[in-house]
Amino acid sequence: MKASRFIVPFLLLLLTSCNFPTVPMPTQISTARPGPTSPPSVQEHRISIRVVNGTGEFYDRITGQKFIPRGNNYVRLAPQTAPDGSRPIYHSVFDPGQYNPAEVSAQFAKMHTEGYNVVRVFVSQNTIGTASDGLSQAYMQNVADFLKLAKQNEIFTMFTQDWLPGGKYGAIISQECCELFNFNNAQNLPGAAVRAYQVYYTDFINDLINLGAPTEYIFSYELRNEFFYDTNYPPLSLKSGMVTAANGKTYDMSIKTDKQKMLEENLPYFIDNVRAAILKADPTALVSIGFFVPQEPNPARIGDTRLVVSAPAIWQSQADFIDLHAYPGFELNLKQHVENFGVKDVQERPIILGEFGANVNSYPSVDAAAKALMNWQVESCKYGFDGWLMWTWDTSEQYDFYNAQSGSGQIDKALAPINRPNPCSQTGNISFQNNIALGKKVTASRSLPDQPSSNAVDGTGAQWGAGAHPQQWIEIDLGKPSTITAISLTISQYPNGQTVHQIWARGPNESLKMIYEFKGNTSDNQILTFEPHPPLTDVQFIRIVTTRSPSWVAWKEIEVIGGQ
Repeated sequence: MKASRFIVPFLLLLLTSCNFPTVPMPTQISTARPGPTSPPSVQEHRISIRVVNGTGEFYDRITGQKFIPRGNNYVRLAPQTAPDGSRPIYHSVFDPGQYNPAEVSAQFAKMHTEGYNVVRVFVSQNTIGTASDGLSQAYMQNVADFLKLAKQNEIFTMFTQDWLPGGKYGAIISQECCELFNFNNAQNLPGAAVRAYQVYYTDFINDLINLGAPTEYIFSYELRNEFFYDTNYPPLSLKSGMVTAANGKTYDMSIKTDKQKMLEENLPYFIDNVRAAILKADPTALVSIGFFVPQEPNPARIGDTRLVVSAPAIWQSQADFIDLHAYPGFELNLKQHVENFGVKDVQERPIILGEFGANVNSYPSVDAAAKALMNWQVESCKYGFDGWLMWTWDTSEQYDFYNAQSGSGQIDKALAPINRPNPCSQTGNISFQNNIALGKKVTASRSLPDQPSSNAVDGTGAQWGAGAHPQQWIEIDLGKPSTITAISLTISQYPNGQTVHQIWARGPNESLKMIYEFKGNTSDNQILTFEPHPPLTDVQFIRIVTTRSPSWVAWKEIEVIGGQ
């Protein structure tokens, strides 16, 4: 999940001001939940890491073959009730009442057919359970079922998260919150945070084992989706005083270099000690941690108060591999991302691009996004990346980012291993469709002076605006009779609401005829796609008529896919 609009789709963390229950805890904290007298045995994980000629690589223990992680982030979003009573929209794949095994199975089958082998999925701190004795069994049963479906389709699962649930885990963190460690720092820096994560992962793993889940199909336990510190909360906001962090060392908050040393020394300590607890419960597991891009040396995320320190995890921790998130189309190119992450010349520890995706505002068409993502993936190979997970597979709730199935699935086709067996090459069984509307003659019912109708077909995402409410229209002259396989409309709309958009078409000597109508609730940056079956033939003029909208009528881009 994204940490800022500069590099990620959205930010929805449960970051209350240490809103943890202050439950008295015993001196000795148990790290295991009661289980059966004879618990099921722990399965050896299929995927491991080895070093070949000085270079780390993933491999399959059973086949002995090199394993190249290629997959997707599988995301579902829905309203949830957070411990503080708020109602965030958050990751809901496993939520009781929301989990859809038939849909999961169908999507896994499609992924498997196309050669994908890894899926990354979020666990929600809001719905996994905050009872004093641990995790919700209904939630964990869904997690176990998800793993069983993944195994059936030869898909390995990477579990990630943003925040620990409350209950017993929040009670542990509250032991050192909130005067010296507050907000996100409370789950990063104090000894209580390490203990809470150790207990949480022990419970999570034991529950899966007791439920008979095929844990051998877990690709990794990711300690944090995107690890960062909060500079405007203690201890980083403090100007004086001494702070003892998880590693037992004391740091002077009046000294800037001491603060930095605290972060750099305690990140590996956090990773290594939580990893040790995970391996005690699941000895052959892989443990990873994720990061979005740091702000230096190449300026990025200007004004963002979240501080990312990734190099110590890469070079000094025992993490099995590192998950870095880098998106094309924003302020940094890939070389600059690599420089900011501090990942240059990493050899023995694998790194993966656990999130890469395309923002609708950065790419005016699905084809443009598909080409950019393919090129980004290919370029990443020269910097040593060992795996790639697209953001996202098919999330329809998130309109500001393309997903792999957007349009006619161009992104999926460009990234799928079945089409491009070599992720480091552009060569493969792929072809990008032709937008025959690009740069063509356009007329409209009316246009604002600074938003001419030509903007809708210029390939930049600059919008045409009528400057008035419905009914309004815009018409494209394709120049000659054409065959049309798809029409894609990128919405410009404020406020969100119910709309009706009609597609009309005609040949050179015919009258306009309505061929399709979109009706429903729409929002800014949403993409509406019409794919006629069979394709339309002998069409020269396409008119988009908006008959209902709460907004002035406007389009950011109109694509007509086909041939002439």
